[in-house]
Amino acid sequence: MGKAIVYKGSPIKQNFFKICIVGDSGVGKTTILHQYINKRFKSKAEITIGSNFFVKYLKLPEVKNLLTLQVWDLAGQDYFKWVRLAFYKSAKGIIYVFDLTRKNTLERLQNWKEEIEGQIGICPSLLVGNKIDLINPQMQIILKEEINKSCQILGTRAYFETSGKKGTNIDDVFYRIATEMYEK
Repeated sequence: MGKAIVYKGSPIKQNFFKICIVGDSGVGKTTILHQYINKRFKSKAEITIGSNFFVKYLKLPEVKNLLTLQVWDLAGQDYFKWVRLAFYKSAKGIIYVFDLTRKNTLERLQNWKEEIEGQIGICPSLLVGNKIDLINPQMQIILKEEINKSCQILGTRAYFETSGKKGTNIDDVFYRIATEMYEK
């Protein structure tokens, strides 16, 4: 018979983290992920049916081993809610995404929070305003006060403005959520 090995040191920190990236259809979740994983813009991003997931390895300076990030891209259409519920299980981090050119996508994130917390409770989360490359002076912009209020309502730990097209701040988003999850 084999001998059992008993670990007597300090607890081993988990290095595998499941992240769900959520938000309404068309906010750029898939584009953000393609930019993060492949470092390129996918101009013809297809609508996500159900979910997709990607794996990325990340090295944090203060962590000896690589972190494994399993990032789930969940469909944004309401009729996929029944599918999404199962995919939240065991998620350790949430990235809420809205479209900076469509204010209603920010307002609807509270519904996403309720859906997620009903399944997994509270976990580290970030708020991402995507499509900053499309903002121009003629557009009605979402006020910083509205974004700050949404951060409070959602309980997010940080806010980033990104461009899935140009790659602006994409790496920063995933570095931050990985750090938040690891330190929890």
